This record gives sequence, structure tokens and C-alpha cells, in this order.
Amino acid sequence: MTPRPGARGDALAIAAIVAAGAAVAALVGVRGDFPLSDDWSYAWSVRALCDDGALRFMPWTGASLLLQTWYGAALCRTFGFSFEVLRASTLVLATLGAAGFWSLLGWAGVRGAPRALATALFALDPLYVNLAFTFMTDVPFTVAAVWAGACYARGFATRRRAWLVAGSCLAAAALLVRQHGIFVAAAASLTALVAPDRPWRARIADACAAGAIALAASLGFHVWLFAIHGAPLAVATKLGEASRVHAAGVVNAAFRGLETLAFLAAPLALALRRDVLTRHRRLFVAATTLLAILAVLLFLRTGARMFYLTNVMYDLGLGASSLRDTQFLALRQPVELGPALGLPLTLLATLAAGILLTAWVDGLRRRPEPAVCFLFVATAALFLGSLVHTRYYFDRYLLVVLPFALAALAAAGRVELGKASLALAALLAWYAIAGTHDYLAWNRARWAGLAELAAAGVTPAEIDGGMEFNGWTLAAGLDRWPTDAEARPGQPPTRKSWWWVVDDRYVLSFRPLPGYVVRRSLPYTRWLAPGTGRVVVLERTDP
Repeated sequence: MTPRPGARGDALAIAAIVAAGAAVAALVGVRGDFPLSDDWSYAWSVRALCDDGALRFMPWTGASLLLQTWYGAALCRTFGFSFEVLRASTLVLATLGAAGFWSLLGWAGVRGAPRALATALFALDPLYVNLAFTFMTDVPFTVAAVWAGACYARGFATRRRAWLVAGSCLAAAALLVRQHGIFVAAAASLTALVAPDRPWRARIADACAAGAIALAASLGFHVWLFAIHGAPLAVATKLGEASRVHAAGVVNAAFRGLETLAFLAAPLALALRRDVLTRHRRLFVAATTLLAILAVLLFLRTGARMFYLTNVMYDLGLGASSLRDTQFLALRQPVELGPALGLPLTLLATLAAGILLTAWVDGLRRRPEPAVCFLFVATAALFLGSLVHTRYYFDRYLLVVLPFALAALAAAGRVELGKASLALAALLAWYAIAGTHDYLAWNRARWAGLAELAAAGVTPAEIDGGMEFNGWTLAAGLDRWPTDAEARPGQPPTRKSWWWVVDDRYVLSFRPLPGYVVRRSLPYTRWLAPGTGRVVVLERTDP
């Protein structure tokens, strides 16, 4: 059988993606049977389903999580429960997601070097790489959304409705991990309705094919959650946040989100700059000037600069920094450059955002083919959808937006690779890999210290081991949950950390703290800021 045109190249590209994924996993390492960030609450549901056959959610859980709980429990029944098994499953999915993005680009008409650059930017994106080493919902959700997008793009490119139905099934899978998956299906349905050169009957049929299954899954899930199972506290909290969205908060979050997204897409923006400046110089100047003014005003008001959004990315680091000193007290990171890094990154992000906004407007003016139009609509829908949570607006919420934005811009503009684009892409990839290595390294040091305390007979109730440790060991038993004010960083040192601390006789931290003596110093090797970092085990000096 003769392979279709491009099949050999696709096979080689996917083989390269798999090899690169294996190399990153080997460099960072999967080792460590411990939770990271919020994945302890998702793993709790997996363990409950695996052990008891009961589907239960922590009050801390705001994502839909259903599909992730099912496949996590299936894996743990096969291999035994461990965070290493769950982490490995996310890494496998991340590799499949990169392959799906390669396919999405192909059906959007992106070929050659632009396709390779866009794939590398997504696959080695700092958010994507870091979260792939956790059991957080962000990567499984994004992978399902990307594969849904690939099916939708293929359906629009070939005008075969079966692929729209397949996209709807995958969008349903995405929304059963995180509710925002419905925005991918909504974007496809809207694209079908506005498609040119199609009779209205065909448009309506295509829109139904693209959205019906996902809509039915969303309705069915929410009926089950609220009427039968009972919604976790965090779901009600997020609904409350969405109902209290106000204009100032949306503008603030939109600016921060756009700057963050542009930073992650900056190598592609630089590759588009000639195309943008040749055709729309005035629009570029106006957009960049407006963004620069907003950046200056925000800096004067709050001192904010890149990184504008917290949770995963920060100055010379990557991954949730969840110990008492950095998270609860909001003290500085152990190693950081401050304005020496933040100001140049702000300038880069603002320039890239101006280019991307101009390219965006230009792309829509050209009235692209339905497959590319879908990418623009999906990017807008997912970005706007993320803004319903402006009260706690994290950088990782933009992960699912990035692949659609990269694909739309690569398909709609003339990409010219240069040394600056390639160098910046390499720096981002190094930040992703080295930062994730350091994140796993300091967590291994932390959990080694906690294991030593346990071996000495210290109980979890006597330890503030950081949010993941106390959440995993104590939250379900204590069944108390922090208020919005309590969970904000920058709390006074006289208070216990909000994460289910009973007695903070022992504290794990990146630095000594007043009222404590250092009982153990646990070194780890840093790559991003080369050297040796330390996690310290502290013991309170008073009784």
C-alpha cells in the first residue's frame, strides 16, 4: 500500500517527538512517590475509586476530573497506587499531545520549518513540560483539546462531517477533565455556522455534528454532579467567582494573560515581525504603544512586571513554590534576579504581544479557510473563557490557549525563521527542562526530610511540610478549608500556614525562620541557576 503524501514525514516527526519526550523524562526524572501542586486532591479521588470503587471528590477539587479519575484508577489497579505511576501517565499523554499538535498544524496547512518551530514551542513550553511531571488536570485537558482541534481542523479541511463528530467526542473528553473543554466545541460549532460557500442546512448540520456530543456530555455531567453526586465546595466557589466578575478585574487579567501568552509565543512572534511590519506598521505601533502604557501604569500602581501571573512560572524557577516561606509568607525565592530579569522580559512580552495582536487582526481580515478560522475562534473562546476566574487567575490556565494561538498565527502569517527566533526558542526550552529538573530536585529533598521525620517518630500533625504534604496527609481527616483571605500569599508570621497545619513544631522551608533552629539541611542540585540549593528542616525553639 502506497502511503499518502506526507505520511513518511509525519511518521519521522512523530518518532522525533517520542524520542524528545523520552529524553526530557530521562533528564528530569520521574522518580518520587509524592504529590506536586494540587495533584494530591486528584490522586485522593483516584485512590478512593481504586480502593473502594467509590467516586468521591475532595472539597478542594474544582475541575470536573471524571475522566482523569477513571483512567488513573485503572492504571493504579494494574500497577499499584503511586504518584510515580500517575506522573508517568501524564508524561505519556503529553507526548501524545505534541503528536496531536503536529497533526493539527498539518490540517491547518502549516508545513516545513514553521510547523517544526510551532511544535517545538508547544511541546517544550515551560508550562507544558512542568505540568507534565504532575498529575494536575492541565496537561490531560490540553491534550484532549488539541486532539479535538486536530479532528475539527481535518473535518473543516476535508468537509467530512465524521471528523467533526470525532472532534466533539474528544471535546467531551476534555470537558470531563476540565469544564472549559466546552469552549473548543463551541468554537467549532460557531465556525461551522459562519463557513462561507455552504448552504444553511449544511452549516447547521455541521454545527450540530461539532457540538452535540460535547454539549450532551456537559449537560449530563453537571446534572449528575449537582443533582446526584453533590458538587465539591471548590466548584461552588468557582461558580461564585464567575458570577462576580467585574470589568476592572477582567481588563487586569486580560492584560496579564496576553503578556504571558505572548512571552510563551515570542519566538513565533519574532518570526512574524517582518510580515507584520510590512503590511500593518501603524497598527503594530498603536497596539504596542497601548500595551506599553498599560504595563507602565500597572508597574506604577502595583510594581508588577513579568512574570505577571503566578503559580508555575517565576523568576529563575518553575513549578508551584509551596513551602511556608515562599508561599504563605511570600518571601523572595532563594535565587532570583528581580528587575534585571523582570524588566527585559516585560519588554519582550509587550513587543511580542503587539506583533501577535497585529497578526491576529491581519489574519482575520484575510477571511481564512474554515480550518484556520476555527483556530482563531478557539483561541479567542478559550482565552475569554479563562477570564471567568479572574480572582485567582493562574498562568497555567493559559496552557490550553497556547497551541491554538500558535497554530492560528503560524497558519495565517508568513513565518521567517531567524537567529533571534531560534535562540529564544532554545532559551525557553532550557527554562522548561532545567526549571522542571530543579522543581523535582527540591521536592525530592523536601520529601527526604519528611521521611526522616517520620522515621524519627514525628507525626504529620506536628509538621508544616508545605501545602502538598499537609493536604495529602491531613486535609481529608480535618475537613476544614481555608477562606479566600486565608489562602492569599503574604500572611503574618504569627499565623500557622493555612494548609491544614495542626502543630508547626517542625517546618520545612528554603531558609531559616525566626523562632526556629535548623535541624537538617538537605541539598539539591540546581540547573537553572547552576549551583546547590537547600531545603531545611526547622524545629521550633519554644515548647
